[in-house]
Amino acid sequence: MNNKLAIILAFAGLVISGWASAQSSAAVQVKRASWASSAEYEGQVEAVTDTRVAAQVTGRIKQVHVKAGDTVTAGQLLIEIDASQARQQQAAAQAQADAARAQLHALTQELARQKKLFEQNYISQGALERIEAEQRATAAQLKAHQAQVQAAQVQSDFFIIRAPYAGVVIDVPATQGDMAMPGMPLLSLFEPAQLRVGVSVPVNALPAQNLSLEQIKVKHGQEVLAVNNLQRLPTADASSQSVRLRLTLTNGNTGLVPGQSVKVQLQRPQLAQQSKLFIPAKAVVRRAELTAVYVKSAQEGKPLLRQVRLGAQTGDEIEVLSGLSEGEWVYLDLHVLSKE
Repeated sequence: MNNKLAIILAFAGLVISGWASAQSSAAVQVKRASWASSAEYEGQVEAVTDTRVAAQVTGRIKQVHVKAGDTVTAGQLLIEIDASQARQQQAAAQAQADAARAQLHALTQELARQKKLFEQNYISQGALERIEAEQRATAAQLKAHQAQVQAAQVQSDFFIIRAPYAGVVIDVPATQGDMAMPGMPLLSLFEPAQLRVGVSVPVNALPAQNLSLEQIKVKHGQEVLAVNNLQRLPTADASSQSVRLRLTLTNGNTGLVPGQSVKVQLQRPQLAQQSKLFIPAKAVVRRAELTAVYVKSAQEGKPLLRQVRLGAQTGDEIEVLSGLSEGEWVYLDLHVLSKE
């Protein structure tokens, strides 16, 4: 009951405030028109492959070989981090593996001799088993040291940053002489051969059926860009009630870089012949749960506030689902008073 009373009071207050200015307010007639066959939205060029490279080890940045804007090839050296300590650890692990290998070789030969002595009954079964156990333990130690050598080799590779693919360097925040730490951003790059366009489209502007590539046109200036794939993200943004579309461009769209603005035209042929009621969006009054317009009554100059139900907005026009009839008049600027 309190909510209903508040809405009634709001209606009364808005009507009273609108009455004083009705004589000087412009009014337009509610007309029926065809739904627009297309709508245009602002999109941005994005890189399908956009990589941020971060340090995985600790060390001083020895040399930076690229700068922002450089074109690089796959495997090209980008940044070197001082790996002196890592190389020393790798050498120590290799030395331990070599020592274990030599010890295993000696024990293997000794085990062969002990087996011959055992066959001639010169040593006991227990003595032979002790040699065999020592030989197996040394073999296990060798495997452990070899694993440490491989791990040290992998760790050493982290000190050399190479391009994961052919691309263009976006930014290089790393500077020669800086101390790199795990997780520290070193550089970023993208692959120019694979670009897409991201665009947010209102949910109520999308067709009821599945959207196809034939219904979409992407324009960069006067050039129409070729699109070979359409991806519609499965969720809508709660605040804007829009859905994100990703349109993959075909290779050969030259002159485009991530961040550029393009126009995305959405065709809606199935709605082109539907006739609907439209009013200017600036005639709408919104207050809490109330959505209404000031309607010109039969008595000349007298505005009446009427609640309406609205549909999708196209440009400066908004569809009226209920609450108005064709031929009625609505005021354009009385909605300003309702906000005061």
